[in-house]
Amino acid sequence: MISDQPKQILSEGMSLDDFMRLSNEQPFELIDGRIIEKMPTGLPHNVIVRAIFRLLDPFVVQHDLGEAFAENAFITEERTDWVRGSRVPDIAFYRKERIQHIMKAMPAVIPIVPDLIIEVLSPTDNLFDVQDRIMFDFDNGVKQIWLIDPQKQGALVYLPDANRPTRFGEDGVLSAPAILPNFELHLGAVWA
Repeated sequence: MISDQPKQILSEGMSLDDFMRLSNEQPFELIDGRIIEKMPTGLPHNVIVRAIFRLLDPFVVQHDLGEAFAENAFITEERTDWVRGSRVPDIAFYRKERIQHIMKAMPAVIPIVPDLIIEVLSPTDNLFDVQDRIMFDFDNGVKQIWLIDPQKQGALVYLPDANRPTRFGEDGVLSAPAILPNFELHLGAVWA
């Protein structure tokens, strides 16, 4: 969940040291120059994120596909000293060929955007903020976004070149064959 009010405008970004110090004090995202604080989520949100991660991560590890992270910041450019944009998605997946050199270097924050982002809506999420995050992610190279809606027990799948998302109901099956070959997220397993 993200608060509705940005604290300040930073059109040029900030140093990585400032980013790390400030995000340790209060996690935030830096979107289009706006610092947007990440607010704590409730237990229902965290249970759903955990359920999805428990389904995704073992598959990724077993098939050596890359790395999946929950609530981990990434920055939008491969610089080690400056941050112009950042996000902290609920779950992010990076294909092996894109992340393996990053994992060897073990930087403080991942300096590339994920291939797949999975976000779980919170009851207090603002639709305009969610749309801003989706556009920010696609503008920076994310290939697919899954927006999980616990209240409707469904999901929306966004692709950067599609005019509208694909809607899935409570028994829907999400996949991203070009990103996660042979992985399917059965939404029924998320609600169980």
